[in-house]
Amino acid sequence: MKRTAILAAALLLAPTLRADDLGAFVDKVIAAHGGTAAWAKVTRIDGTAKVTPAMRAGNGKMTRSWSGAGDLRVEIAYPDRTEVRVLEKGKGTNNGRESNAMELAAMRLQAARIALPKLLAEKKASLRDLGTKDGVRSIEVPIDAQLSMTVDVDPATARIVRSTGHSGAMSFTTAYGDYLEIGGLLIAFHEENEAMGMKTANIDFDRVDVK
Repeated sequence: MKRTAILAAALLLAPTLRADDLGAFVDKVIAAHGGTAAWAKVTRIDGTAKVTPAMRAGNGKMTRSWSGAGDLRVEIAYPDRTEVRVLEKGKGTNNGRESNAMELAAMRLQAARIALPKLLAEKKASLRDLGTKDGVRSIEVPIDAQLSMTVDVDPATARIVRSTGHSGAMSFTTAYGDYLEIGGLLIAFHEENEAMGMKTANIDFDRVDVK
């Protein structure tokens, strides 16, 4: 009887210990990228980059502007055309027309991943530990009823190596590299992007401004 009671107590305690462990790990991740206090002050991130597409010829020049309110503007000038995607107050446009459901979800997920340490801090109470596999520890971040983000972290460095946004059956993955310190914050200057497992483009930033 005593043994049964101890086992029951251990089972009840296990989720709490796991949650505490996740909380400490997330704190370490945020600290490695500049700290909760610093990210809480971030209201805008602007950058310019070279875009190397996987499914078309000709590189593009990208200008990306993100605000802490979740708004995002992405302009990519290719040799033959320019693409402009805007997310503002939850509504999206693609080259001036209203975004369809898939385009809007993709833009919302892109906006969510621009400042992942800030997102982790804001959603800390609802994060879910997905465990460690192939050398990375994965954290699920619920965004709303339709959208979520999986954040993959290298436990040795506490750096974010990859994120995958989910909207129903759709998934959009970004791998991060070439981290540089900007104003005390660790920012990835290289991104490798996939949609539904198919490579879409590499993005290499030459400038990032954080406000």
